[in-house]
Amino acid sequence: MTDPSAELTLTSAIAELLGRARSMPDHLANIGNAELAEQVAGWAETVAVNDAASAAARTAGYLHYDNDGVDDRWGRRLTRNNLRTLGILDVLRMRAIPAQFPADLAAYLAGPPIPSEHLVVLDARLPVDGSHEISGWQLTQPTAADLDAVTPLPSSSQFATDPWDPALRLGGCCVLRRASNDLQARNPSVWGTGILRSLFEPELVIPAWEPLLLLNLAQAERVIVAAEYEIEPGRMVERIRGTGLDLMPATFDGIEEFEEPGWGPCRLDQQELAAVLRFTDIMSPLLEQWQAWQSLPQTDRNRKRAKSAGERLRRSAHRFLALGPRLGSDGDVVYERDRAEIIFWYMSALENLLITERPDGDFSRKVAQRAAILIGADDEERLEIRQAITQAYGVRSKVAHGDLPPDQLLRILPKPLYVYLRRAFRNLIILGPLFDVAAVCDDALMSAAVRERDIAGPVRLVTDQLPEEPGMRTWLRRAGTPTVGPGTHSPPPPRSPGRM
Repeated sequence: MTDPSAELTLTSAIAELLGRARSMPDHLANIGNAELAEQVAGWAETVAVNDAASAAARTAGYLHYDNDGVDDRWGRRLTRNNLRTLGILDVLRMRAIPAQFPADLAAYLAGPPIPSEHLVVLDARLPVDGSHEISGWQLTQPTAADLDAVTPLPSSSQFATDPWDPALRLGGCCVLRRASNDLQARNPSVWGTGILRSLFEPELVIPAWEPLLLLNLAQAERVIVAAEYEIEPGRMVERIRGTGLDLMPATFDGIEEFEEPGWGPCRLDQQELAAVLRFTDIMSPLLEQWQAWQSLPQTDRNRKRAKSAGERLRRSAHRFLALGPRLGSDGDVVYERDRAEIIFWYMSALENLLITERPDGDFSRKVAQRAAILIGADDEERLEIRQAITQAYGVRSKVAHGDLPPDQLLRILPKPLYVYLRRAFRNLIILGPLFDVAAVCDDALMSAAVRERDIAGPVRLVTDQLPEEPGMRTWLRRAGTPTVGPGTHSPPPPRSPGRM
């Protein structure tokens, strides 16, 4: 709740500060920023602005600092640092102060609270027109004007340090945006919020994991986070993860060069993007059901089951998405030394999805059989999936015990496992959080009718609506494929593109 008298006092204090600046234009023009910031920070008018801002912020309930009762402050203060970095000194030097500046400065210092926003920059060329919703996030390409509208103190931003990475500022980058009530107003950390979170987060947190997962399921190339920002519009922009995309030279005619974002392997045209968005439109409501347990009453017996399933899906999705930066085109591994570890984490994610009962051992057999039943298109493919996953468990065991897995398995397993895990995600999302993975998949081993009724049939009702996608390939054995171990064969190269 705001207090009009406190707001009026702050407005008057800001006017006094601007009045002093107007009274000494020659002095301000002939002094460097570092020295001027030192002087302005010590002006009586600046101290009065800070005191008034603290009082107004207190009445608005905005940005409270309580250092164990030692330093009980509200709102923001004008400091030597933000006088320089936010362009305030340059505004003070102007003979005609922008009309919006006093209001911008008052809101920056004293609030009131407003909704904040997450913005995630994608390493993918997605030529989206306008805005498209995916699992509660808006997929869009922001312009420079869109960025300026939420940059701190918009009326002085032309003089300020630009908080956005150069590729995002250039344009053409695709982002996911969502308003959030989870973010509290703050000042950017001196040490960098990204560094602090990396040090103290117990596990990696990917705020936009739902739309990121769907974008990675909708087509074959990995889509990863290039940068993540937290935004309090008009007051704070902080990049908390990533460095953004590099700018790369490009040319249309081989002579004249220009710069564009250095996207990774996911570079879609309009037709391909339309197919991806059709996929996300169909799958988003199904994925949202995995969080619907929060609306169930505490007495509902399905609440605990649905919550447990949702947590398993989230953890597996995080493990899968975290491997994206190590992948190149078509899900292949960039660096040879990463192959064993990637197989390890693929199997961890798959096991987390498919072992839903109380653990009692025999994980290799259970995961291999359940994955084969869940995603296999026919008997031949189910046998191949079981074989590949059994081999992957052998690699995982060797990695866990410090042994060196066979080079041939390290070469051939990552790509089929990438496909299998994505198909498992897709099918489980379709089947829903109350699908009993252990009971149904184990029964389906013995009964084709159960498999058709409880797995293949429901999945087909959705996949028949999805666009054809070349990344979700099936793997067929070919006669004469070299054996990897006694009685086993390696997964062969993919056949022609087909459904996931």
